[in-house]
Amino acid sequence: MFRNIESSAQGHDSEDDLKGLFDDLDVNSNKLGGTVEKRNAKLVKLLNSVGEMKLGDYQDNTIDAFGDAYEYLMGMYASNAGKSGGEYYTPQEVSELLTRIAVLGKKCK
Repeated sequence: MFRNIESSAQGHDSEDDLKGLFDDLDVNSNKLGGTVEKRNAKLVKLLNSVGEMKLGDYQDNTIDAFGDAYEYLMGMYASNAGKSGGEYYTPQEVSELLTRIAVLGKKCK
């Protein structure tokens, strides 16, 4: 399934962005569940939840749904580990500034 997601971008501008995206994903981790059935059920639930998100067209969005979800989950992970969330993610404003610096003077294709 993850290979299908990656290959769906072949021949498109986003091909390099998705290539190898899931290489580090361990679907056999016991953290997902103690049995193959439990791991599969959790992965299906996660992917279905992402699929049900009402994201609309990227250009029309004023919020970063995935970014907000990532920040929330990293904050939860950090609090469970007894650490501050700042140790696990970069605030949106810092990411935006770094992105602007990285693309400064570059033109879109």
